[in-house]
Amino acid sequence: MRLDSELIIETPEHVELRFALASVGTRFLAALIDHAIQLGVILAVLLILSQVSGLFQGMSPGKSVSMWALAIYLVIIFVVSFGYFSFFETIWNGQTPGKRWMRLRVIREDGRPVTFFEAFVRNILRTMDFAPSGYAIGVVTVILSPEARRIGDYVAGTVVVKERASETPSLDQVLDFHAQDVRRGAYNNPGAVKLDVRKLTLDEIAAVERFLSRREELPVASRPWMAARISGTVAHKLNIPAVYNHEAFLEDVDRQYRAQAKYLVD
Repeated sequence: MRLDSELIIETPEHVELRFALASVGTRFLAALIDHAIQLGVILAVLLILSQVSGLFQGMSPGKSVSMWALAIYLVIIFVVSFGYFSFFETIWNGQTPGKRWMRLRVIREDGRPVTFFEAFVRNILRTMDFAPSGYAIGVVTVILSPEARRIGDYVAGTVVVKERASETPSLDQVLDFHAQDVRRGAYNNPGAVKLDVRKLTLDEIAAVERFLSRREELPVASRPWMAARISGTVAHKLNIPAVYNHEAFLEDVDRQYRAQAKYLVD
């Protein structure tokens, strides 16, 4: 397995989206960071509960306080152990603190952001990866899988990819750019540059048109992300060095294509 192998996803319009697959080493380091955070939280809760239990124990002669503290502690261990990854991967669009540090992200196998369902399913099966010890099954599965997947990824239909800032902005950057675009209302002066739309294939034009026609139906989090992916491919073909408002750029491409369509010769 190559250290920097790629996942190529073809959209219905036959436009290729390329993702760099996360290696075993980076995934292990990300998991190590996350488990260290989990352990820190559990130890902090244990310390707090022991102090509170000791305080109330002195005020009450019964043993009920210690039993309640133990019950609360066991519940918190369960929640932190099984809910940590699902929680962060849902609210951070496929990232946990460890994955964010290592610039990794979980996405669906069709390239879309994960939902709570995928995050929950892939992580509830995480215990299987520990068998017999130390992520043994998980590491072997990732190494043998063509898409570097573990058991939870297969069941949930997900894959872990690396974010390559030099090629494609991260989701957080895209969302930030989108917020700036809304305030500015334009990308690099739309319409000021004549685009050579002849460089685009019919499939790429179809991808642009399909996104523009269906963008209102997309979830708020995935809309700017999908716009960035499509505009990145189109901008590369048109030799546009940087795009800050992806939707405005795609609108400009569609507008100029329609204006030039009658002059284009197959």
